[in-house]
Amino acid sequence: MQCSPQALEALRGAFIVLPAVTYANVGELALDVLVTSLAPVTPLGPLESANCLPVVGNDAFDAVDGNTTGVLTTALELFSIPGSQPPLVFLQQRAPAALGRQAAFAAELVTWLHAAGAAGVVVLTGLDAQLRRDRQLDSSPLRFLASTEQLRAACAAATALHAATAPPPPDPYTYAAGDLGGGLGGPAAAAAALASAPLAELEQELRDEELQLHHSLPPWPMVSEATRQRLPYAVLGCFAAEGDNAAEGLALAGHAVRLLAALTAGGAEGEGKEEAAAVCLRAAVDNSCR
Repeated sequence: MQCSPQALEALRGAFIVLPAVTYANVGELALDVLVTSLAPVTPLGPLESANCLPVVGNDAFDAVDGNTTGVLTTALELFSIPGSQPPLVFLQQRAPAALGRQAAFAAELVTWLHAAGAAGVVVLTGLDAQLRRDRQLDSSPLRFLASTEQLRAACAAATALHAATAPPPPDPYTYAAGDLGGGLGGPAAAAAALASAPLAELEQELRDEELQLHHSLPPWPMVSEATRQRLPYAVLGCFAAEGDNAAEGLALAGHAVRLLAALTAGGAEGEGKEEAAAVCLRAAVDNSCR
């Protein structure tokens, strides 16, 4: 993989937040929310991979001042949050891996991150809504999976922060009635329901079924490769199907912000920059992703 020297240096000791290009594009939507909400975010330029399909466009984000146009967008792009500790880097992926290259892409990416000295990855993903059973239908659609005690503790802290700040669900059946783009109350009800939905740990039986049915589809090649190379990872997912998935993307981004706030709080040493970065992330929980 190839990137600028500045981007490569930013990866040292960083947690990399990236989407899995899979169900309903929920991961990409969530990452776009993070990039546009957690100001100031510094673009680090494109990343090139022979295993990822090429794509090019312009103006992926609304111009802040209304005048900046013609900004190039590519298949893989890197962004950082200055002053965060541990460092935080966003890797947006706007095109899938080439046919038959999912495993190769995951191996290439994890090997490259390991060599660059990354501390771990946070993968944002959609999960197959068809795999839900009664227990999942009657509970929050948001799930997490963590490979280390540090990341599991950060997910628990994110869940506790959500419980302290999120509005209560309108009724106990809202998660099921309002999910997947509308349900009984339309998109507004779905967004309200998902904003109140907590994170829960991904059930072992669902993980086993996903690995059996979809082992070659994201995020599982990345999970398998990170496990093999011992790169710490956390997966934040939302059960989803194709449709208007803006609410799922916003809800997933909100939990990602809380997780990142927990990670930066755990890594801070009381210095001004680190405290300011953690405060910035916590403020985003209230101002951008609730």
